[in-house]
Amino acid sequence: MKKDKTIKRDFYLLVVKVFLSTILSSAVTYLCLIYFIFMFTENNMIKPTDYFVKYLDVIEKKIEESAPDILNGELINLDQYSEKIEGEVLDINGNHLYGDQDVAGYKVKVGEVINREIVKGSYVYRFIPIKHDNAIQAVYVLKAPFGFIINNQDRLGIVLIYVVLLISPLIFFVIYLIFYTSKLYKSLFNNIKVLLQAADKISNGDFDFKISGLKRKEFMRIQDSFNTMIDALKEMIESISKIDDERKIMVSSIAHDIRTPLTVIQGQMDLINDLKDIEKFDITPHLDIIRKNCSKMSMLTDNLSLLYKVENVDFLLNIKRVDLGKMLHEKKQEILTMAHYQRSVQILFDVCLSKRYYFLDEAMLMRVLDNILYNSLRFTTSGEIKLEVHDESDGHSSKIYFKCSDTGTGFKEKDTSQLFKAFYQDVQYKDHVGLGLYISKKIVNNFDGQIQAYNNENGGATVEFYIKEQSIICYQLSEKSSF
Repeated sequence: MKKDKTIKRDFYLLVVKVFLSTILSSAVTYLCLIYFIFMFTENNMIKPTDYFVKYLDVIEKKIEESAPDILNGELINLDQYSEKIEGEVLDINGNHLYGDQDVAGYKVKVGEVINREIVKGSYVYRFIPIKHDNAIQAVYVLKAPFGFIINNQDRLGIVLIYVVLLISPLIFFVIYLIFYTSKLYKSLFNNIKVLLQAADKISNGDFDFKISGLKRKEFMRIQDSFNTMIDALKEMIESISKIDDERKIMVSSIAHDIRTPLTVIQGQMDLINDLKDIEKFDITPHLDIIRKNCSKMSMLTDNLSLLYKVENVDFLLNIKRVDLGKMLHEKKQEILTMAHYQRSVQILFDVCLSKRYYFLDEAMLMRVLDNILYNSLRFTTSGEIKLEVHDESDGHSSKIYFKCSDTGTGFKEKDTSQLFKAFYQDVQYKDHVGLGLYISKKIVNNFDGQIQAYNNENGGATVEFYIKEQSIICYQLSEKSSF
């Protein structure tokens, strides 16, 4: 079967097959019927349709010879020919004169039927004029059976065979219609069966299969759509499973991230409570530890709240006119304060900007810098943390480049692109939620920029990115949306 065959074509072909098969079979059957009638007629086993016509011919001659006697009421004895032949004499006005009553069965207009033979129902009527003195004086009406069934009604078996052969086209039509329809249905049902089995597999959660072998264009289109749907469902299930795993990791990691600073804070408070009465007790370093851990929890909650914001397809930057140099100076002082007790770590900011103001989302940019600088501060115990900032102008807008390098432990993963995935946990810090760099990448992408991370040749790690300054139109839209 050709693969490009359609169901519509199959139905057209079904009709053609049914009619051609019916016509061919009927033709053969009618030839057999003719042969059947001829053979049995020759053997006088059956009476053909015009069997009694030969008697009418003989009787007509007899009527012509006996016209005067008939007018006098001396009728021909029809029973000597056949009991099934009836006769009636009518005057020229169609009124009954002699013989059987109502043979014609209706008011006869003699002028219209004289010398004619009429077949009505299963009988033949012959109207024979009776002449005297070269004038028509009356009409002799003869009535005889005319039909195969009525002629052979005493032979029930033969009549039954004849009727069956006669209606054979209808019988053949029904038989071929059932045969070809069932054949087509079986072929179509095989396709439906495959689809039903596929649907059962999908309902049972089995997506590791492909539908194949369906025939006809319509089913092949369904097959392609079904396979596409299976792939999409499989991908979706895997994605949901992955998301579920990530959520579990996130809940576990968040619980640990919150528990750790709380434990530290609780320990410091207990320590302060135990040592508060000691003379010259300095509470400052303990308060600093408490402050650092409070900052950790604050950053955690900020990242969690920001996560859903940056993943929103409608996430927009809040563009403002920003004094970038001032902002970076304030950020440096903040980092210096946090690194106060890490005296072996030097904080360096190398800023080279061509102008003072830029159109940016200050809060989002600060979030990126916080995530990168705090990570460096966390994993650097000696050496330096250096942030380099410069810009380049292409005539319409500026690209601002940021590069944060440290002399810390560096990244343990060879594939540093993994660091930018949500909930990713580096082998060196498994209990961390892993949202900082993921959120940073989302924000940088919204700035039409790019971000990357890698290990330095002499140890430590580097994270660098660039962002594009937003247009004045974005700034004006942002200003309007704030009202």
